[in-house]
Amino acid sequence: MLAVALRRRAAKESVTAIAAHLGAGRSTLYRTLSAYDEAIATQGETLGDREG
Repeated sequence: MLAVALRRRAAKESVTAIAAHLGAGRSTLYRTLSAYDEAIATQGETLGDREG
C-alpha cells in the first residue's frame, strides 16, 4: 500500500484521491507519508555520518 501511495504522490495525485483509492483516511495517509519521509531523511543523515 505504501508503494502505491508513493507512486501516486510522485505523480502529483492529491492525498485525498490516494486515500480514497486505498480505502484509508487522509490523516492516516498524511501520518504514514510523513513518517516515511522522516525515515528517508534520517537514513540519509546516518549514511552521511558514516562517510566522514
